[in-house]
Amino acid sequence: MQNGRQGRHESQITEPTVEVPRKTGGHVVGHILSFIGVTLLCVVLILFGVIFVMERGNSPTLTRMFVSSMRETSALRWIAPLFLTEDELAGYLLTNTGDVETEEVNTSLIRVADARAISNAEENVEVVDIAFGNARGKMLIVKDRKSVILGTSGAFGRDPGLLLTDMVAKYDGVGGINAGGFVDNNGLGNGGTPQGLVIEDGQLIYGNPDARYAVVGLDNDGILIVGNMRGKEALAKGVRWGVSFTTHDGVASSLIINGQVQTQDLGAGINPRTAIGQREDGTLLLLCLDGRSFDTFGATVEDVCNIMLQYGAINAGNLDGGSSSTMVYGGEIINNCASVTGPRRIPTGFIVLKEAYGDGQA
Repeated sequence: MQNGRQGRHESQITEPTVEVPRKTGGHVVGHILSFIGVTLLCVVLILFGVIFVMERGNSPTLTRMFVSSMRETSALRWIAPLFLTEDELAGYLLTNTGDVETEEVNTSLIRVADARAISNAEENVEVVDIAFGNARGKMLIVKDRKSVILGTSGAFGRDPGLLLTDMVAKYDGVGGINAGGFVDNNGLGNGGTPQGLVIEDGQLIYGNPDARYAVVGLDNDGILIVGNMRGKEALAKGVRWGVSFTTHDGVASSLIINGQVQTQDLGAGINPRTAIGQREDGTLLLLCLDGRSFDTFGATVEDVCNIMLQYGAINAGNLDGGSSSTMVYGGEIINNCASVTGPRRIPTGFIVLKEAYGDGQA
């Protein structure tokens, strides 16, 4: 009897319930964030490792190229001094040429009397694919030199800049390239404030007549004028459409004058580039080279000179490059824009009109 009661008592004993913890949404999110954080940390460490190798490696040529490329940008200039002392960095800086006298353009070398009348825009402009070494891009070959003017965005300093597509449309043009530099602190500028001077239709609308600038412009005959000069000197030379551009290190924009590459320090940086040149017969060469992509890292300024010479340029000037390098034709951007946020707003651009301008307003 006792054993029976004991058996009935034991049969009533149950095992304790064990609750298995469930993964809540917060736990899942936490794991995902941890994974992302670790991944980003690894990426950052790899990037800093690459920068360290580029700056502290055994190749001075590679270090110079890397430092020059970084210093030419607005947003990434802080990278150059990461692993270099000020003295070491100074050895890789370009020579400031902003105030260096340049040879004067000999306008008689351009045979303006040989300019042909162009009957339509299609006949006037030829679009050429550029492949020079590792450089890739586009060139607009414009036969009627007087169909190219300088376009502007609006009230400088008050209005934001324009996308190049909008600027070309503003002037009812067929194409164009970006032109002068602009204020772009930390790569966050709105493109509405130029750097240097701007001459529009023979009027100095931005800049100081007594200050010196690296000028790139066209006179009333459509002849390309490049060189370092004061604003009033540019006007005295008859510059009707003009801008200025220098790199962050102060290297001026004069590339080729009277058929000769300038002896200034052209630099070794590899980046997207924009430039304008002119042949002996007056034909204008509008060049835009891509960069910062898998297809091409970009081009050096020396590459730009060599391309211009290859296409017969007598004179050529460097324009704003990097993320600003843009070419428009037929209402569309035809180069590969390097900006990760899309085409940038700019204050000025060289615009190709449907027909030549006259002696009055374009």
